[in-house]
Amino acid sequence: MKSILRPYWILMLIGTITVSGCGLLYTDIRLPRAYRSATPSDVRTTPNDTLVTGEACNRSALFLVAWGDASYATAAANAAGSKVNTTLYDVKADVRATSILLGLYSKICTVVTGKLSQQ
Repeated sequence: MKSILRPYWILMLIGTITVSGCGLLYTDIRLPRAYRSATPSDVRTTPNDTLVTGEACNRSALFLVAWGDASYATAAANAAGSKVNTTLYDVKADVRATSILLGLYSKICTVVTGKLSQQ
């Protein structure tokens, strides 16, 4: 009976490692999936408002460690950059994932694109 159960434990361990998007030994990631942005009617817009893009990423390596901050807030802050007195509006968000060698290294990024209003 014990010889029948042994392969199942090995398969369960391999399956857990394979589907794990986080590190098994260390995980320090942030990934909230909510963000509210202003619409063009909420801010004073001009035809020369610039289109900006920002991204924030999580990474994991060897199924053991994971780190990063792929939140919308960080991606929006990266899109706005160091510009002060601006508002990011008409925001569109996307998620881009890259996995190498069945997830031995993976990178998941939140990409935010929007227009920057000068106030």
